[in-house]
Amino acid sequence: MEEYIELIMAVVIVLTCAIAVLLVGKRLRIPFIIGYFITGVIVGPFGLHLITEDQVSLLAELGVILLMFTIGLEIPLKNLLSMKKIVLIGGGLQLILTTGVVWLVMVAAGFSSSVSLFIGFLVAHSSTAIIMNIYQKSGEIDTQHGKIALGLLIFQDLNVVPMMMLVPLLAGSSETDLAGSVLNFFIGMGLLAVILIASIYLVPKFLERVTLTRSSELFVMAVVLICLGIAWVMSLTGVSIALGAFLAGVAISGSDYSHEVIGQIMPIRDLLTSFFFVSIGMMLNLTYLSEHLLLIAGVSVLLLLGKTLINIVSVKVIGISAGAAILSAIGLSQVGEFSFILGSTGLATGLLTQNMYQIFLAMSIVTMAITPFYVAAGPWIAGKITSRLPEKHRDFDEFCIPGETDLESHVIIVGYGLGGRYVARALKKMGIPYIILEMNAETVAKERKRGENIVYGDASRECNLEFAGIDKAQTIVISIPIMEAIKAIVTTARRMNPKISIITRSRYISETNELYRLGADEVIVDEKEAALQIFRRILANQQIPVQELEMYSQQVRSEVYNEYLDGTGGGKPPAPGQKNSGGILDAIRLKAKHADEVISTEKTCVEQIRVGKDCDCAGKRLCDLHLRMDYGVSVIAVRRAGRQDAIVSPDGETVLEEGDTVVVIGNRDDIATMTMLFTEKDGEEK
Repeated sequence: MEEYIELIMAVVIVLTCAIAVLLVGKRLRIPFIIGYFITGVIVGPFGLHLITEDQVSLLAELGVILLMFTIGLEIPLKNLLSMKKIVLIGGGLQLILTTGVVWLVMVAAGFSSSVSLFIGFLVAHSSTAIIMNIYQKSGEIDTQHGKIALGLLIFQDLNVVPMMMLVPLLAGSSETDLAGSVLNFFIGMGLLAVILIASIYLVPKFLERVTLTRSSELFVMAVVLICLGIAWVMSLTGVSIALGAFLAGVAISGSDYSHEVIGQIMPIRDLLTSFFFVSIGMMLNLTYLSEHLLLIAGVSVLLLLGKTLINIVSVKVIGISAGAAILSAIGLSQVGEFSFILGSTGLATGLLTQNMYQIFLAMSIVTMAITPFYVAAGPWIAGKITSRLPEKHRDFDEFCIPGETDLESHVIIVGYGLGGRYVARALKKMGIPYIILEMNAETVAKERKRGENIVYGDASRECNLEFAGIDKAQTIVISIPIMEAIKAIVTTARRMNPKISIITRSRYISETNELYRLGADEVIVDEKEAALQIFRRILANQQIPVQELEMYSQQVRSEVYNEYLDGTGGGKPPAPGQKNSGGILDAIRLKAKHADEVISTEKTCVEQIRVGKDCDCAGKRLCDLHLRMDYGVSVIAVRRAGRQDAIVSPDGETVLEEGDTVVVIGNRDDIATMTMLFTEKDGEEK
């Protein structure tokens, strides 16, 4: 009972301190991972000594397991198989080159060959938890450099097992049976393949049976069972539990339930992953760090730069473009969490002295802490490097161009998904200059070849917005779906150009308040637009005339917005001196609305229009209106006012009277234009 109380106390302490640190860090724009490290330092044995590492180690391990599981869910098996060249050749080269270079340096420095080789093993690994967490939050996991990083990480994690087997041999233990260890390894790999294949075929069927119960509780339990169960069974073959969890995710990634699984597991994963980063911070001995600050700082910088260079060479050999090679190399430049496991084994067997282990530990955590900032500067570094290469090697120029755009009064489009494409198409038709910032390198390279003004870059980073000409731009349109990234972009854009008009999308209405508070001028809500389209379909099915349909839709739109815009300033006229969002902004809104309607409706549709009082068509024959000639719209029926029957396929002599309902067929835009003939005249027009 006492252990449970201690665990609960540890969780309360960590969460309390983490919230306080992260709130302060948010104001200082410190990445969350760094905030977790700082939390670990504060509450750990080398800080205030509020808790021990053992008290959070279980939660930390569960966090890594769930992180790897969700990453596996987002990587279908066919995609993983398509990465075999990156995993085997790129990963093998990276591991051999890194271990070899470290071995040479350590031997030259006077260390024994076995110790040098072991330290090479430690340095060769990168942090899956940190870089995949960064890439998931920034949406880079599906980019070319994100896939390269994942491929190399998979190879590194697979090699933890044989490296662990070699530790006793390097330590000179007489009890080591190398042949038996190798045999056990290959037996384990065979069992791993059998388990993975069985999981691919059996797990989706199991999930299908669970979903038939329509019980969300049972579904969550099944997901946790699959994740932990398969990871545990795979660990019996010698594979790490974290890698087993990744393969468990891959096993069900191709099923119909993978997205629902991600939605159920994500909140738990985010919470438990935070404990992992806190536990890393708890290992940092600030006293030892301060005593050997210059040594640790120097070695850390050399390690980051050295691993970056080796990683670039490893992936360039397999034909990867310079830009993607540099970005993936920067992401994998730190030391990984599995190195801690190897390091503790080396310490236990006598390969490492306590002093060497402390230096390695401090250096590893320092490189992890630098990683978010290093990755953030990646595009800028890549641009600088490739600009110095010979012209024939500047393949990074396909999607990232150093310098600054010469556009003025232009639009910056963030994200080139479906929404971004329609905005760009509309601006092109209107002759308005624009530039696109996109995070998918493949998309950028392909679209640039088509002549699109698109560059690779994260719009939340000042250097990229600077290149896009944020100070001279009139509008920025944010069409990406990741809310944290949207908030960062809105904040950065508003700070860099207080006068710019910011239009952004949002998945949920409840997020609009925060976006308006951060500085957005217009928020297009996916949830609201979907609700309005459903409402329109309901009214159309009830045979409501088009004028009333538009009126009701506008009322609903106003009611929905009014509920959430209190205190945001949305919909209010601009204050004196405030920039009016007309002109180009209104044109973009109009085109965005038109694009939405084109996407969600068919080009040819049937509408009902009521003949208004004293309108232009009241009392006139159909042949006199020339609807088909002038508007491309045909009348297929006329229902007389106050009567249930209708005139089907009316001839040209049919006279339209006030209150009649006319059923027409044609292009939606043409019908909308023609509706003015049926609109009731107000008092002034009469």
